[in-house]
Amino acid sequence: MARLERADVVTHGWHDYALIDSGEHRKLERFGSVILDRPDTQALWAKSNNALWNDAHAQFVWAEKGERWSSTKDVPESWSLMYKNMQLTLSMKGFKHIGVFPEHCTQWDLLEKIGLSTPGLRMLNLFGYTGAASIASAQAGMRVTHVDASKATIANVHDNALHSSLPTDAIHTVTEDAYKYAKRLVQRGETYDVIVMDPPAFGRGPKGEVWKIEEKLGELLALIPSLLTPNAQCVMLNGYAAGYSARTFAELLRDVVPAGVVSYGDIGIKQLESERVLTTGIYTTWRP
Repeated sequence: MARLERADVVTHGWHDYALIDSGEHRKLERFGSVILDRPDTQALWAKSNNALWNDAHAQFVWAEKGERWSSTKDVPESWSLMYKNMQLTLSMKGFKHIGVFPEHCTQWDLLEKIGLSTPGLRMLNLFGYTGAASIASAQAGMRVTHVDASKATIANVHDNALHSSLPTDAIHTVTEDAYKYAKRLVQRGETYDVIVMDPPAFGRGPKGEVWKIEEKLGELLALIPSLLTPNAQCVMLNGYAAGYSARTFAELLRDVVPAGVVSYGDIGIKQLESERVLTTGIYTTWRP
């Protein structure tokens, strides 16, 4: 059985990204040249500097007619964020998520390290969103299958791969319900050396399939032993506002992976010019 090891992860930002301030259930972030004010339930404290928030180009607000972006300054329809050799396209299209989870950059680094150290690995990214993990893996030489239920998101993956100088066939994209597709992979006998999963608390597949993490996560993880190669290198599982602890995710993952180490903990972002860390989610990762 794999050994459990607690290791919280903190992202410190980089040239194109910073957590400027947080508080009163909101966070102020800079993505490239654009500063955004977004809700965050973990930011229970007071803001450090109210004046900083006047620099926001746009604010995501809850209104009687539904959630929306409110722009106070000119914001391009889309813009780019750079991380190492990745160029990610960001946009504000009706929801607070804009195309990237910057707190996952340490995972992108790990995937890059694994890919460069062992050529020819196969990687499966379930609930892959706009593809930063897939791009980092492909740039490191992995053969990547990227699965997401949203056609628009898959189109964004293609754009990100193109802008990141990857060949058109570097990432095999699949517009499908992730759980349904994983079951089909098992039936076909497909196996992978690296598996990454970013399941939401709730979601819908392209044909109306309903994903509820409390009902489906255990069933999805039960497929993992059949999806891993004998020389598997990594399994990652991320979590957000689902009400579960990192230890719970780790215990679930430990039941379905070979011997090795299962790391787990909070994922957070260090606030600029402060010791404060804003927790944004949880993770667990298995390595042999």
